[in-house]
Amino acid sequence: MKVSSTTGSERIRTLDFIRGMALLGILFANMAFFKSPVFQLQSLPGELASFPPEPLNQWSVFSIDMFIVGKFYPMFSFLFGLGFYLFYERLREKGLDARKIYFRRLFFLLALGVIHLVFIWSGDILHTYAITGFLLLLFIHRKPKTILIWSIALLIGSAFLLGGLMTISNLFVAYQEGTSFEQNAQNAVNTALSTYSSGSYLSILSFRVSNEVPLVLSNLVLSVPNILGLFLLGLYIGKRDYIRHADNYFSFWKNLLLITLISGGLLSILYVCLKNGIFLLAPWLSSGLAEGLNIIAGPLLMLFYISSAVLLFRKPSFEKLLKPIAMVGQMALTNYLFQSVICIFIFYGFGLQLYGRIDAANGMLITIIIFAVQTLLSWFWLNNYYQGPMEKVWRKVTYK
Repeated sequence: MKVSSTTGSERIRTLDFIRGMALLGILFANMAFFKSPVFQLQSLPGELASFPPEPLNQWSVFSIDMFIVGKFYPMFSFLFGLGFYLFYERLREKGLDARKIYFRRLFFLLALGVIHLVFIWSGDILHTYAITGFLLLLFIHRKPKTILIWSIALLIGSAFLLGGLMTISNLFVAYQEGTSFEQNAQNAVNTALSTYSSGSYLSILSFRVSNEVPLVLSNLVLSVPNILGLFLLGLYIGKRDYIRHADNYFSFWKNLLLITLISGGLLSILYVCLKNGIFLLAPWLSSGLAEGLNIIAGPLLMLFYISSAVLLFRKPSFEKLLKPIAMVGQMALTNYLFQSVICIFIFYGFGLQLYGRIDAANGMLITIIIFAVQTLLSWFWLNNYYQGPMEKVWRKVTYK
């Protein structure tokens, strides 16, 4: 039997729209990493639980922390788990070796992620998804209830583990104020600013490979359990068929929307207050608690966003209105990589050299402009071709 990628009639447009939303949210969240040395700033004692003084930037930081940070990488992770189930079951229904084809798909994603991580940007998530994706096969034949229990356990465990480690790390950093450690941390920030803002591509590549890539790879042992918990949440929804037959589960999505709005909203407000030092707590403790809390708050508010999208897409008028964002999501891999390419040319030394010069408010404006450009390009491309260029390459590798 001939195997091929998903046809237009088989596509679930709701998922394309959610992918488009995720791309916008991830760009908002990643903008801080594109425009400033976030990796290095985390080691400065004075950077813990800080809040910008300007009102416009305060509202920008508040909005990003409240509605964006920790909400959209879970959305992409959720979509991966759900997409894995749909992909795997579709191949099995056709009598094909689903495991073998899925492995090819993951190995390509891993190779692409490593290339992106090393040669373009240190914030790559694709390699983490590929590595975690292999673990999903352990759960494909499990009952939905078992999958949900594992998902919740992994997310809660990650919240306590990462929150505790972050608190201990912050405490150590806080007690280094005025020591040689603080001076070394400041030197690292200055070096990053100088390299990224005015360095050539080769000097930036050398700096990234020696200073940031090892840090990213060493964090896999902590990030994989968290990502797996989110993958399993998507796998659970897929096995329950809550997306493909959303009309049959209207009450489920309506109740989920209400529950996650209240719980995710309240916990996200608490996260913002803790992260930005609004409560009278030691900064090292406030910041550490915030990071752990957001591992729970983020996925909850993410489920509110997804519930809203599913319910909106039940109405044809909204589906037509939201189609441009869905077209961005239909080219999710291409647009994710394209965001990195655009941003390095905007901020790095071989481009417009805006690194370290853009505040939070202007970062949001740049994000909106980039996404608008991507929406227009996606609309143009999909009116002339069936799928994005990277999606086409991925298809050819997957299906040979």
